[in-house]
Amino acid sequence: MRTSSILLRLVSIVACAFLAGGAVTGAAQTASAATPSAVPELRMVVVLSRHGVRSPSHPDELHAYAKQPWPAWPGKPGNLTARGAVLMRQFGRWYRQQYGEMLGMPPANCPRRSDVFVWADVDQRTRASAEAFAGGFAPGCGIVAQHAATDNDTLFDPLPGVGVVDKAESRAAVLGTVGGGFDGIAGAYASAFTTMETVLGCASASACKQISRVPTTLSNDGDGGLASIDGGLDMAADVGENLLLEYTNGNAVVGWGRVDHQRLLQLLALHVFAKRLEHGNVYTARAHSSNIMAHVLATLAQGAGAQAGSGTRVPPDTRFVFLSGHDTQLAEISGMLHLSWLVPGDQLDDTPPGGALIFELHSRNGAAFVRTFYAQQSLDAMRAGHGEHPLRVPVYVPGCPGYDCPFTTFAGIAGAAIDPAFVTSW
Repeated sequence: MRTSSILLRLVSIVACAFLAGGAVTGAAQTASAATPSAVPELRMVVVLSRHGVRSPSHPDELHAYAKQPWPAWPGKPGNLTARGAVLMRQFGRWYRQQYGEMLGMPPANCPRRSDVFVWADVDQRTRASAEAFAGGFAPGCGIVAQHAATDNDTLFDPLPGVGVVDKAESRAAVLGTVGGGFDGIAGAYASAFTTMETVLGCASASACKQISRVPTTLSNDGDGGLASIDGGLDMAADVGENLLLEYTNGNAVVGWGRVDHQRLLQLLALHVFAKRLEHGNVYTARAHSSNIMAHVLATLAQGAGAQAGSGTRVPPDTRFVFLSGHDTQLAEISGMLHLSWLVPGDQLDDTPPGGALIFELHSRNGAAFVRTFYAQQSLDAMRAGHGEHPLRVPVYVPGCPGYDCPFTTFAGIAGAAIDPAFVTSW
């Protein structure tokens, strides 16, 4: 596919500003420091969200590794559940309460059609999540959740087709994080594996197959030839994910009655580790998410008035952007920008259903800056079906002078992290 020359020019501009130190950055910092009492104006919000609670995508893969049958879920595997839709509507209402007034969208009125832009990946769970969000954000206002006409949407899945993966480098990016092989994982995560086998009813090897005894391997079966983790760690991560879905879906019984909140957190350690290892490594992150990061950056640049018409699909006067994707994008953007977060009651860097990275674009005395947050409904709130009050925590972007990051600094950091070889038009 053709790489967008406009986006490449944007990346080049912000990267040069970053490398040069950026006179504009200095001016923005000076202006901010000179008038500390100035009230910032919120100009735009860009949300990159995971879809809501879904049913397990591959319900049959783990049957041999549990003493009792895994529970059956209604509907098609991987689809948004009814509870997931409820929670995403609640999240939508929270976004409106949090940002509507500041963006000129009072709750009593419908936003202008151009005020809100919603785009979803093509999967049912992402499209349905975007529709639920829109219904909560502005009920009855006819906000359309747009999506690509056919699979794949290169915004979320640029590989294969956009850029060429270096398979050897991709493998090294994973293996070089774990000492060149996976032998040390069983010991490092022994407690989590023991808890997992207990929950599965496989504490004894004679009871059923034990995932902890299955070797972890690496292939290049990922998108476009990216490194993909297979075997024991991959299955252990799926166990944690499936139990998280049971918990947040409000199922009466979780893990055959053997999983409570604390035990779930132990199991999620394996899930989060595997996700960060496979998707949060810098090579995979840049190859698979440079495209979406470039378009997020172009959208923010347009909102800052720096790059009007920079190639983004988002209309110039849009104030709130909601992108409905997957936990893979969250892990990859985190890997690209070296982000981390901790929400009370969850694991470090977890990305449960509905979780989102939020990029707020502010202006103070004419100088634009970015504040980054991570937001999610707590695990217990999702379980209870009451996610009306999500938790939002600040996220530090390394290279910024603080939480308030001058736009040119933020753009330089993001621009340097983006690999133009994996960027195309949207």
